[in-house]
Amino acid sequence: MTIMIRSKTLNDAAWKDVLTKNKTVKDNGMLKALAEIKKLGDDDHDDAQKILDEVVKLSAQLKKSKEIAAAPAVSKFLAELSSAADTALRDVAKAKADAEKKSKAEAEAKKQESKKGSQDDDEDDEDEPSALLTTKMLPLLRQVNKGEMMHVLIARAGKQVAVMMSRKPIAPARRKILADELGVSGGVKYFGGHCIKEDGATTFVLKSEVSGLAKLLKLALLNQTGMRVKKLSCRGEDGEDADHDEDEGDEVKPRGREGGDDDEATKAKEPSPELVQAPEAWDGARELLAKNIGALKKAVRAQLADEGDDYISEIDDQLEKLDRILGRLDRRLTTSLASAAETRDAAERTSALRESKGLLAEYIKYVQSEPLIDHVDKNPFGVKTDLKVTLSKSLTQLARALG
Repeated sequence: MTIMIRSKTLNDAAWKDVLTKNKTVKDNGMLKALAEIKKLGDDDHDDAQKILDEVVKLSAQLKKSKEIAAAPAVSKFLAELSSAADTALRDVAKAKADAEKKSKAEAEAKKQESKKGSQDDDEDDEDEPSALLTTKMLPLLRQVNKGEMMHVLIARAGKQVAVMMSRKPIAPARRKILADELGVSGGVKYFGGHCIKEDGATTFVLKSEVSGLAKLLKLALLNQTGMRVKKLSCRGEDGEDADHDEDEGDEVKPRGREGGDDDEATKAKEPSPELVQAPEAWDGARELLAKNIGALKKAVRAQLADEGDDYISEIDDQLEKLDRILGRLDRRLTTSLASAAETRDAAERTSALRESKGLLAEYIKYVQSEPLIDHVDKNPFGVKTDLKVTLSKSLTQLARALG
């Protein structure tokens, strides 16, 4: 018998025993209905409700017969049977609601996972093409330094090189972005492959020729991201035809830069106290938002606790949408600010600050356009969230820290 229906009374064997002991009582289809219960699976909620409704109906019909009236033991059994069916109906209804709630939760979890993957994907179609070659490249280069592998696509026109990096294979359609970066329409060679950390060098493993490419790649990365790769290598997939470039004091200069590349020129000034404190300040603001949103959820659930299961399930689904606020105002800014504050390389700090300012602009735009924030602040449940005030104050302070 299915887990949903635990009663020993709702059993065809029990009814068959009653019929055997009371020859005058005729079965009206109850035996078949009770036998069907044994065939139910744990998730057959609709079929279970249909059969149990039939049991209640058949039981009521039997109670009206003269044969049952003359057999007190049978009448008592039918009363117990009807009561057991009513109880089982409630259990099945609850199990059905729980299953639907779980299904919704799993669907939402998959949706959030997909959304997160989309946000983390550096080839998101909503990204500006220029970002794919600049700010989006920085975290990928850092991950390569930590041992991860990234896919790459390189475009070369003479001594000009542009490179794109991604966590997933790069579609051929992305070649246009690289060609636009080079500012040419023809005569471009493209190299596909991947980038790894190998023997202490940032290594580009390519499917075609690599001769003379390492120094040009290093300069391209510096131009695009502001990050100086001190040791860079290129090689074919079979390990042959390797090309290396390592800093030895005669590093080429990036486009648009003046002066030399000695150590003093590349050192950054000490970060301001405001910049040092900025990552912790942003995390603190997010923690306050999470706390206030959590308080609102708790208040809503407490005030609606006496409502039906289906209604509460629907409310829970709505409350989960509040998490999208923190999902959009994520810790990417914390990571970027920390990078800017910690690095002592002028080029890397400039690049990190540029990334931080871009994220800050994104967050400010979101806060100004998201209607859910205003709805939360105007909630009728007596919870003072102050999301907009908190965010506006925090983002303004961060803007000052970035200068």
